Amino acid sequence: MYEPTYLTQDEAAALCAKSRDTIRRHRRGGHLPNSRQRPDGTIEVSVSDLVAVGLLDPLLSTPDVTQIASRSRAERDLVSARQELAVVGSRCDALREAMSSAVEQIEFLRSTLRKAGLA
Repeated sequence: MYEPTYLTQDEAAALCAKSRDTIRRHRRGGHLPNSRQRPDGTIEVSVSDLVAVGLLDPLLSTPDVTQIASRSRAERDLVSARQELAVVGSRCDALREAMSSAVEQIEFLRSTLRKAGLA
């Protein structure tokens, strides 16, 4: 099954040897209809749209597109993995704090029972 390749506006500008503003103007003008916005707010444009509007020559740039797209995916995956790691790390920190608090409460209760002669 065909999966379209998407690039950020900056990546598309670099690949097409155009400015980011040029890519943005084409997108806002409706010339890049398959553009999409990622959850983090980054705008991505379809390589097929870049070819259709004449910003990219598919015969001259195919290896570059593949290289940039694969690098882009790897970079996005790395950013996503780092974000997940940060979330898991903060959850671990919260659990450590809760465990430390629980240990303190247990020690307090044990000392109270000892003083009362019940332990």
